[in-house]
Amino acid sequence: MNRKILASIGWLLVITGIIVLMGFIESKQKNIICEKVTVNIDQRVDCFFVEKRGILNMIKKEGIEIIGKPISAIDFQLLEQIAQAHPFVNEVEVYSTLSGELRIEISQKKPSIRIMSDVLGDFYLDQKGERLPLSKIYTDRVLLANGNIHAEHLKDLFLLATFVNKNKFWNAQIQQIYVAWPHEIQLVTRVGRHKILLGDFSNIEEKLNKLFDFYQYGLNNKGWDLYSTIDLKYKNQVVCKKRQMKSE
Repeated sequence: MNRKILASIGWLLVITGIIVLMGFIESKQKNIICEKVTVNIDQRVDCFFVEKRGILNMIKKEGIEIIGKPISAIDFQLLEQIAQAHPFVNEVEVYSTLSGELRIEISQKKPSIRIMSDVLGDFYLDQKGERLPLSKIYTDRVLLANGNIHAEHLKDLFLLATFVNKNKFWNAQIQQIYVAWPHEIQLVTRVGRHKILLGDFSNIEEKLNKLFDFYQYGLNNKGWDLYSTIDLKYKNQVVCKKRQMKSE
């Protein structure tokens, strides 16, 4: 018999077997009763805004009973929509096993910066730049921005926070951004008792690279507490104001 014909018959048998197996599994699933619900929350973003109990309570408030119900009668898409309504839930996947376990897999949103605005209130921006409310169960220790922050500042603050968070040195050094309206951005550092003046949000990376060089070749030699302010507003310049020493 022609080898091509044999190969075609072989593939046909494989496909037929897969279809039969899928039909068997589907038939068996229709008779499976849900005996257990498991909520798995991905903690790789290292924050704890979403609790298993909270997700189960959201489902319960909708009047949905899962335990003891046939798997085939459970609306997986509806369960995903309910869980997705949690402000800190990023993605949801609901599926079942042949043992009668319903699994809800959840990934969380991760704040990039916390905004404490005199005008807009107190909230987070996530890693996509979207607003997140504060949580009653968990506070994330992220970069803080406060002061006279208006809506037009949010995009620039998000971009600055993204740059800082991705840079190992600046992530360790910068702990706060202060916005003095209209165009004066100040940075508060962890090391060194000095205030950093950025001016506006333009050329942020260039300004911080300039500051990094100054740290390496200036402050390392003269001392980190010598200056009270370090001004980066001027192109190709770092303007410093010495700290006034208290007389004995």
